[in-house]
Amino acid sequence: MIGGGFRDGEKTVTVARGQCRDDQTLRSNHEEADTRMILHAKHAARANRRLVLQSPDTDVLVLSISLFRSLDCPELWFRTGVKDRHRLIPVHDIAHALGEKMCSSLPGFHATTGCDSTSSLAGIGKKKAWDSLCRSCDHQDSLSLLGEEQELNVTTAARCEAYVCNLYTASKKTSTADELRYLMFCQKKQKNEMLPPTSDCLLQHLKRANYQAFLWRHALEAMLDLESPEGHGWVRDRELLVPLLITKSPAPESLLELTTCKCKTSACLRNCSCNNAGLACTEGCYCMADDEACKNPHGLTCISDSVESDEE
Repeated sequence: MIGGGFRDGEKTVTVARGQCRDDQTLRSNHEEADTRMILHAKHAARANRRLVLQSPDTDVLVLSISLFRSLDCPELWFRTGVKDRHRLIPVHDIAHALGEKMCSSLPGFHATTGCDSTSSLAGIGKKKAWDSLCRSCDHQDSLSLLGEEQELNVTTAARCEAYVCNLYTASKKTSTADELRYLMFCQKKQKNEMLPPTSDCLLQHLKRANYQAFLWRHALEAMLDLESPEGHGWVRDRELLVPLLITKSPAPESLLELTTCKCKTSACLRNCSCNNAGLACTEGCYCMADDEACKNPHGLTCISDSVESDEE
C-alpha cells in the first residue's frame, strides 16, 4: 500500500501481483507519515494478529503506545535502528505495563516536552520530565486533557503550567511560570538561560503542544477537519509558518535596565554598582536589599508622621 506520495495527497493505492488499484478505505488527508502509519496499522489489524511498524521516529513509537488499545491488535512491534543495530520493541507489553492513564497522557507529555513540531524546555530532559509524570497522578490527568479539543482552554493551560513549574522546582509556593522565574531569579548563582519561560511564552508553547496532541489523538480518523495552525501558537511569515514565541515583554522595561550588585562586605557603601548608578538595591542583588546588610542611600526609606521626622 502506498499513500501520500501522489499528486492527489489523499490518494492511497494497493499494489499486488503487478496490479495497482485505488483503496478508498485508506483515503486520507493526513499530512504526516507518522499518523498515516497508525491509520494503516488499524486497517491491517483486521486481518493480522501481529503487526510490525518500522520507523526511526520517536513520534511514531509514542503514537503506537498511546493508541494501542484502539488498534485491536494482540501484538504490535516497533522496529527501529539502522544497519546491524536494529531492534524490536514490544509495544503491546509497554502499553499494558504503563496502564490506560499513562498511555492517555503520552501525546500531551511528548508534545509539551519536545517533539518534531514543538521545542523542548530549557534545561529539562525527557527523563526528568518522565519521572515527574510517573510520580504524580494529577500531572497525568492534566496532560491527558491536552489535545482533547483544538482550542486550548484556560483550565487545561493552568494545569499544564503547574506541571512545567514542577519540573524546575518542587516548591509549592509558585503557581505560575512568572512567579517561578522571580523566585529562581532571586536565588544566588542562578544562570539566566536556565530560567523557565514566562507565563505568556509558555502559553504559546502549550497552544502548539495542544494542537499537535489533538492531531495525534485523532490519528485513526482518515479525514480530519483541522483548523489552521495560525492562532494556535503559530503565525504566518510570508509563505512560512513560524512559532509565535511571545506576545508580551518578558519583564518591565525598568527591570531590563536593572543593575545588580555583588556586595558582601561593603554594606553597599563603597564600590557598589547599584549605589554608583544611583539605583536602589533589589532582591536580585547579593545583599537582597536587606535592611541590615544593605546601607545603599538610594534604597527606600520609611517616612514617619512624627514632628521630629518632619523637622529632620
